[in-house]
Amino acid sequence: MTSLDSEEKEKPKDKSNFIELLNKFIEFTQIEVDNGINPGGHYKAVWTRDAAFILKDQFLSGHFKIVIQQILLIWSNQITAITESQQQSFLYCSLKTKPLLYGRGSPKMDFNPIIANDNDKRKFDGALPTTIYYEKGFCEVYGQNPDIDSIALMISTTSYILSKLLDLKDNPISKSTEPVITISLDESIDNKRRGESEIIPFSKFSLTDIINFLIPCMLKAIKYLYYKDIDNDGLLEQEHNEDWMDTTLRIGKVVYSQACWILALKNLSVLLKKVGNQIESKRLQEITNRAILAVEDKMWSANDGCYIDLLDADLHLDKKMHNRLVTQDISLYLVALTEAAEEVKEKEESNMDTSYKLINSNLDIRADHSKNKSYSNNIIHQRCLSTLEVLKQRAWKNNLPLVTETEITKTGPWLLKTNEYHNHTFWPWITGIEMLARTRFGKIDDCSFLISKFVSNSGINSNMLYEWVNPLTFQGSGAYPFRTGISSLRIAAIESLIQRDNLIQQHQQ
Repeated sequence: MTSLDSEEKEKPKDKSNFIELLNKFIEFTQIEVDNGINPGGHYKAVWTRDAAFILKDQFLSGHFKIVIQQILLIWSNQITAITESQQQSFLYCSLKTKPLLYGRGSPKMDFNPIIANDNDKRKFDGALPTTIYYEKGFCEVYGQNPDIDSIALMISTTSYILSKLLDLKDNPISKSTEPVITISLDESIDNKRRGESEIIPFSKFSLTDIINFLIPCMLKAIKYLYYKDIDNDGLLEQEHNEDWMDTTLRIGKVVYSQACWILALKNLSVLLKKVGNQIESKRLQEITNRAILAVEDKMWSANDGCYIDLLDADLHLDKKMHNRLVTQDISLYLVALTEAAEEVKEKEESNMDTSYKLINSNLDIRADHSKNKSYSNNIIHQRCLSTLEVLKQRAWKNNLPLVTETEITKTGPWLLKTNEYHNHTFWPWITGIEMLARTRFGKIDDCSFLISKFVSNSGINSNMLYEWVNPLTFQGSGAYPFRTGISSLRIAAIESLIQRDNLIQQHQQ
């Protein structure tokens, strides 16, 4: 019996209400799926990390064509050291190279952006910009270097979507009907309707052509990220503000960033396997395992009972960040561990716990032969459950999960008050990720409680659809409606419903 089965029998009314709330949230927020890939509200540009979540939500909602167009648009802005004349002749749109700015979020650069020169572009070769400003006609890398999460999350989402489209192409609903994803991209994207200024004409290309174009782009991005492991310990390093919490000045090795890296490796490995590139797929699997084992070896804190960032001592960083501060975004690592595991689930014994089956079966190996270290599925599974409990104990305040367990006194370039932006506040975006992690580890009661903050039987709580929420006043702030948060929650809700349907089908069989 799975943990989901036992919870369903113990609290059938609560389970039924949970499903009802999930469906209502999806129904109430469906309108936002059609409103482009900028984060919404006052945000008019495209943030690559945000787009990764919004695009996946759009894809799960069936908007295949616009998703492919937007993915091509984003990858057309990949940073490259080569000149336009040297680029691939196989172009998908008539974009001109935009100026690239970087450094606005870096204290080492006095929070002053500069225009990237050819040497900078060679250093950033293969990365994606943090932001694409269509109206202003430039791209930006927010920190001193391109951020790990923006690049990795877009690799992950692109690979996931292309893999699913290949599955649909191979298994059309009707043999007499051409799969929807093979239709030509022969229309224009009217970005003005979505808050951008360019109209991008697309040509006619097949899904195979598109995949053959995007895979080299993604492998180039993987190469850029791979060399972010400066000390060769399996973990990627970052400078200040090179992640989604772009005011907390985190520098060093961040659990959330490793999770993004692992998601990119896993989903691209699956895609490569499906297109027949077994060698490259296996190589990425090996890098994935090394990264996971490095997190388990170096970023697990037995004293804290959860995964903890390894931040460098730095005069710009709040001392509290050095003192094993728990952040909500460690939950993405649990999502990364349980990602792309369809083949694993089929191989595992049918009487094992659902979440147990989701852990990568290849983890049961030694991390360091000389030290005789190993991390079995059972050990990692228990660590994940412990991490979820620690988040509830240390990061949940006033019945809301907060992005940092306590206030931060040093921030920049924006000097934050407590309960503002990334400083000890509630973010629907990261809460959606935590809900996804809790769903995958059978914590349905927690997910039901969290979704009830957003929607009830009487309707949706609009305050909770802001960019962030003050946990003391429950007042929403920032962009509204914040589509990144909405999409993150919708992705978690859709997966919960799919998991529910799968359990019902198993029982019927």
